[in-house]
Amino acid sequence: MKKLLQGLGIVLMLFFAGSAFSVDGRSTLSYGGGGEGKVIFDGRTHAAAGLRCNDCHSDIFQTKKKALMTKEDHDGDGACFACHDGDKAFYKCTQCHRRIGDRVAPPKEKVALCGAATVADRLVAPLKDAVEKTSGYTVGIAVSNAGKGLTDLVDGKCDAAMSSASLETTVQAAKTGGKDVDIRQLKMHVIKSDEIAFIVNASNSVASLSPEQIRDIHTGKIGNWKEVGGQDLAITVITDSLTSATRGFIKQAVMANQDYAQNAVALGNISEMNDAVARTPGGIGGIGRGFADAQKVKIIQSDKVLRPLGFITIGEPSKKMQRVIDAYRTESQK
Repeated sequence: MKKLLQGLGIVLMLFFAGSAFSVDGRSTLSYGGGGEGKVIFDGRTHAAAGLRCNDCHSDIFQTKKKALMTKEDHDGDGACFACHDGDKAFYKCTQCHRRIGDRVAPPKEKVALCGAATVADRLVAPLKDAVEKTSGYTVGIAVSNAGKGLTDLVDGKCDAAMSSASLETTVQAAKTGGKDVDIRQLKMHVIKSDEIAFIVNASNSVASLSPEQIRDIHTGKIGNWKEVGGQDLAITVITDSLTSATRGFIKQAVMANQDYAQNAVALGNISEMNDAVARTPGGIGGIGRGFADAQKVKIIQSDKVLRPLGFITIGEPSKKMQRVIDAYRTESQK
């Protein structure tokens, strides 16, 4: 039986290579099955349904991958001739095969994204299902921060790094983490913008700050809340991790690249920011507005500070990565 099946599979593949025989006036292939009977395969019917050999058969009847007919379906006594008897299989596929629509699709190829939590939470994860449907690729997400994401990209661990700041700031974040990256090899693909919010302890009486006051607080020039109309309380600047693009972006866009105050506290992850400020009476920190938890902290009113959210690739993106980038741009505009 095994030899019969192998022979049948070879003949089927030959058919689509251009070989055909005529049986009873029809375009068919016939295979004499070692005295068991004659297998007749009507290629026209299968071709009319848009089927090729390997849509059902892979590596000669190793068909579990395709799931139209399993190898076990073919192994039973007389199984071949239950279908390929010259009559049944010609015009009614479902007598032998499960419905074509029930075919198990091959697994989608994966695109791996790594890096900034802000990009993951504000862009990638919310649109993931729509992007996978549009692009045809599965999106894998590994959350850390932009600097670590860029390091992982250069080390070949992902297809693109998620970044919540400029390319220059992200490269600097990676360098802070110990990875020197040649910016000339990189390309930034901006998808959308995100607002940075500055949060303080809920008990803080200060409601608003000017851009200059926020700058001077973060550099340490202003060290007490009474200097900006608040109570007599020392200010504690709280930042994202040292390799975070958010920390680097605030330094670049808000602080004019001046250094942070000497007593600034760097967290391990941006997800800790709300709790850290909530338990620090004099605390202030910059965070993506979407991350700010108004039930725990107060959001300071000030001029808008916008930053880019997007992906970084080494050189031009691969074909699959470009499709994912295009899909995110399309879906983010809806």
